[in-house]
Amino acid sequence: MAALSALDTELLAQDLSRLAQLAVASPVYSGERGHIEYRAAGDARNPAVLMLHGLGSSAAGYRAQLAGLSQDFHVIAWNAPGFGGSSPIPGQDAGIDDYADALEGLLRALRVRRLAVLVGSSWGSVVALAFARRYPAMVDGLVLSAPNVARGHLLGDARAAELNAWLCTADIDIPVSRAAIADKLLAPDTPSLVRQHVERLRDAMTTDGWRQAIRSLFTIYTPDVISAVRCPIAILSGTLDQVAPHRDHAARLLASAPFATSHPFEACGHMLKLEAPAKFNAVVRKIAAETWSEALATK
Repeated sequence: MAALSALDTELLAQDLSRLAQLAVASPVYSGERGHIEYRAAGDARNPAVLMLHGLGSSAAGYRAQLAGLSQDFHVIAWNAPGFGGSSPIPGQDAGIDDYADALEGLLRALRVRRLAVLVGSSWGSVVALAFARRYPAMVDGLVLSAPNVARGHLLGDARAAELNAWLCTADIDIPVSRAAIADKLLAPDTPSLVRQHVERLRDAMTTDGWRQAIRSLFTIYTPDVISAVRCPIAILSGTLDQVAPHRDHAARLLASAPFATSHPFEACGHMLKLEAPAKFNAVVRKIAAETWSEALATK
């Protein structure tokens, strides 16, 4: 991986926004009420940008976006249901639309009616696409980082075997070194500052939340969804991503949505928001500028 720029280093060195928790009304919860943890930065009167993390991560993974985008945007990053102190969705078999509905409940509780940009990383990209399909009037633009096609196209024995294989490894008590996890997620020779942040991201994981999120991946196939999403979409992929290689994931999404723009991150792995935060933030700003200029033009 290339060395961090001075701006990258500055963004990664910023303190995290504090963790807050909000009561959320949504039919996905027992009694139609749950709690969601989130981090926020910036003036709530500014255009809202919301960040969705991946399976092995949390809102803390967006420290460089909370720091770097908050001057111009109201930046929000959630801990998904079942992660950290966020209420899990009852039962084992939550579908991806249940996460989308929980997200809508959070935005309603925050009194955010419209997102300038919805950002999703890895599994978060799957939730983002489901949300954009389900609540199109609330999303002006999408940024999908290290996106995943998900596994909803699998059927029968193939589906059962792969789901079981995923679930067998989804246990936070299984001893796996933080260094080994970072090695899989990051490009070789990634600076220690980035590795330190990545190695701490699993701290907000729970076994039940992890397994529930895995099951949701088997309820959707995102190439079938992205073609129906009409807002501007930017797809970001690391050329050294071992978890979601471009050819298997981003390329399939781009084939289904030729209007989307592709943004390769050279010599980066799976954690683009931390490996190249200044470039990542620039893409978010570009999508926001496009969508909000279009919105103003239609008024």
